[in-house]
Amino acid sequence: MHKSFIALDWGTTSFRAYLVGANGAVKDQFASPEGILAVKDQGFEAVLESHIGGWDKTLPVVASGMITSRQGWIELAYAECPAGLSDLASHIKVHTTASGRTIHFITGMHYKSASIGHDVMRGEETQVFGSLESGAHHFVAPGTHSKWIDVAHNKIIRFSSYMTGEVFALLRNQSILGRLMMSDTDDEGAFLKGVDKALADPSGFLHSIFSARTLGLFDDMRGEQLASYLSGIVIGTEIAHATLNNDKAAKYMILASAGIGARYVLAMTHAGLDAVMGDPLAVTKGEAAIAHEAGVI
Repeated sequence: MHKSFIALDWGTTSFRAYLVGANGAVKDQFASPEGILAVKDQGFEAVLESHIGGWDKTLPVVASGMITSRQGWIELAYAECPAGLSDLASHIKVHTTASGRTIHFITGMHYKSASIGHDVMRGEETQVFGSLESGAHHFVAPGTHSKWIDVAHNKIIRFSSYMTGEVFALLRNQSILGRLMMSDTDDEGAFLKGVDKALADPSGFLHSIFSARTLGLFDDMRGEQLASYLSGIVIGTEIAHATLNNDKAAKYMILASAGIGARYVLAMTHAGLDAVMGDPLAVTKGEAAIAHEAGVI
């Protein structure tokens, strides 16, 4: 048994708060689009209290995600990979707000990447540590910057980042590819055609994405299908590269909301991979495990 606490998952574009009981069950929760980039003039405490002001101020608050980045509330140095629960626990930073709340900030992780020099993440590691009981060794956290994370002996040993969500948004909203797209309604068939296109030629990404325009120009694909098709190319390219050196029988756990998570499961299953959805509350379990290791709860 742990103590009751408040869990914060505060990312770049979203804010989520959970009131967690001593048994680990979520008793109440709140979500808003007020990620760190939406907070003006370092007004993090005001935003926090506007959302959870009615929750007990004596409860410890445990926070993870981009809230500890350079653009966040308090910047924390990364824990070095490989790292386990005790490494994250030892990096916790305690801060007392003007309203009297005590916040325990969990930092992110740095990996000395052979391919890009340095790789970093904040928040996804907490989800992984909340999912260790599953026995999985490969985790995928889709998002603006997707993370593929490997675990061994209860430690995160390596990870890779992919700018998939951000690249899709840029192409969809700010490039000529978006001009013929009539909607963002999910079209499974078009999405899987994009996945197939990427899997067949992952190194030809810059060439392949132009087909999201030409297929529309020559009426080979409807405008309502083009966004799904482009999404399939972008996600398929990520999957092809991220799994290139993995055992074909590897099992992957997807740590994401139902919408984007289901899209990754669909694409990976279509590619012949074994992928399942993880616990949607993995972040609260990870924060509880790290905070318990640190003696906070």
